Amino acid sequence: MSEVISSNELIPIESQTKTIQTCFQQCLYEVPNFQRPYSWSQDQLIDFWDDVILAKGDFFFGSTVTWVSEKRDLFNDTYSIIDGQQRLTTSAILLSVVRDAFRGVAAKNGDVENFDADVADGQAAATQKYLMVRDDDGKSYPVLRRPEKMFYEVIQNPNAIPSGAKWNGSAKRIGEARDFFEEKVLAELKGLTPHEQVERLKSIRSNALKARVIQVELASEEDGFLVFETLNTRGADLRLSDLVKNLLIRGGATDADDRKAIAERWDRIVDRVQLGRVSADVVDRFIWQSWNSRREAVKEPELFKEISRIVAVSAAAHLSYLKELEGDAETYEWLESENVQVHPKSAEVRNAFAVPEFVDSVRALAIFNVSVANSTVLAVARKFRETRLIKQAQVVEVLRLVESFHFQYTALTNSGSTGGTRGRYNRFAVRLEGAKSAREVAAAIEDLKEKLRASLPDRARAHQAFCSLFYAPSLQLNQAQKLRARKIFIAYVLMSFAKLERLLPAGQNLTTWSIEHIKSQSTASADYRDPVYSIGNLTLLTDRLNSSLGDAPLSSKVKELKKGRAYFDSELAAWEASGVDSPTDAQIEARSRFLANDALDRVWKL
Repeated sequence: MSEVISSNELIPIESQTKTIQTCFQQCLYEVPNFQRPYSWSQDQLIDFWDDVILAKGDFFFGSTVTWVSEKRDLFNDTYSIIDGQQRLTTSAILLSVVRDAFRGVAAKNGDVENFDADVADGQAAATQKYLMVRDDDGKSYPVLRRPEKMFYEVIQNPNAIPSGAKWNGSAKRIGEARDFFEEKVLAELKGLTPHEQVERLKSIRSNALKARVIQVELASEEDGFLVFETLNTRGADLRLSDLVKNLLIRGGATDADDRKAIAERWDRIVDRVQLGRVSADVVDRFIWQSWNSRREAVKEPELFKEISRIVAVSAAAHLSYLKELEGDAETYEWLESENVQVHPKSAEVRNAFAVPEFVDSVRALAIFNVSVANSTVLAVARKFRETRLIKQAQVVEVLRLVESFHFQYTALTNSGSTGGTRGRYNRFAVRLEGAKSAREVAAAIEDLKEKLRASLPDRARAHQAFCSLFYAPSLQLNQAQKLRARKIFIAYVLMSFAKLERLLPAGQNLTTWSIEHIKSQSTASADYRDPVYSIGNLTLLTDRLNSSLGDAPLSSKVKELKKGRAYFDSELAAWEASGVDSPTDAQIEARSRFLANDALDRVWKL
């Protein structure tokens, strides 16, 4: 630690070895506003359980880096945690599970002969003292103060009146960690007598409390900011989002209340971006894609250096960059979501998500699992919101170009995205961002169109891939087959034909429609390649109509098919004219080829 420097002076440091028990008895802790959220995964929780709880000897946890943020006479000081909050938080979560397990043993075994339930309740109370403490005046303090309200309400004081606050990503991971430990602890108690359960819980608690750390204590918050950044340069496991948060809070203000306001704004960004997403690096990806939607692309490992460079000029530059992220988060929140819906129109704000065709394309990219174009989507939505240089029709055009390209390139032919694909979208986004006139906007769109056209897969390959689309909900499929036969994907394909013919307006909710096999599935084999499952035998209906048609012959289905506003193409009309009760395999295959041609010539034509 002596290598860490501020300006030309060594940072004053003290350190001492403590057990978790000593930490929780002699100190109060808080997670400062520039710290990362709780992020331990199941693999790390397994390591904690195996190394700490099941270990026979004391376990060395490494170091915690802190500074005294509040001193008190005759009571514990509060230490703000720079590094090590994940370990201390996990220890507290485990102790909360042990506390509740003691209470459970007491509640379930109060009438058991030769067992004193008060002993278990007493152990629960003893465990609680490592989570909440009182001073001599009876004032209560959480031993570890975290920003998530649920940490206080669930982990530290389950008797607290619930705040009703929504669990963010960090809170959810804390809840998942608690669920993990509950499962482990209950497994340890299975088959034991009540007395043995109490002893086993005491052993688990003892192992958690005996784990040792070296607590490093710094002199000030500013030293904490510097050490936090330096930890990253020395190989500590800090994410880009951790570093950017620290950078903006430290550089954006010096007043404590102002720094708290920046932290709260950052947390709202994170909550938006993480909505419905489970990947641990989602905020990092958002920051990177936001950057690539405005500026020349840089590799993700180099991004923090570039962000630091552009904000270094002033506190105002830090806040300006924060505002950039806030604006892009409003768009990013809805990307990669198959359930995105059209937003209400507003006279005050030009919102691309109030344009049904734009929303349909965003949903399509989510269905295709395409995120490589996010920089372009962010740039288009932002240009539409912030300027009058791009028309609504052009917003729709760009997204349709991207959607049509990836339908052929990704969804049909499974061509993997490359650095060239990402670079193409980055260059368009930067060009759009810098456009100063409607003419420059139009030129950028035309250039994107030409480049996407030049990168389309071979037509014959795309045609064959379309003909091989199928929907076989009753069959067991492997993962690769499932991706190309998902209900929402096939419904999207069929819906696209109907929208092209203006039989249905944009902005449809795909989940309200069902897929009808014109020739009944009851006649099909167990092979997914059976023509019955083929795209040539499928049409889209409302759920109500689908349930009423059943195994009816084609002649009986035709009127209902037309009434249901499904796409009634010329091949279906030919089937109707032929008078057959059920289409032949040859007719189904011919319709597959017809739809494939229509798909490439009209529906997804660039």
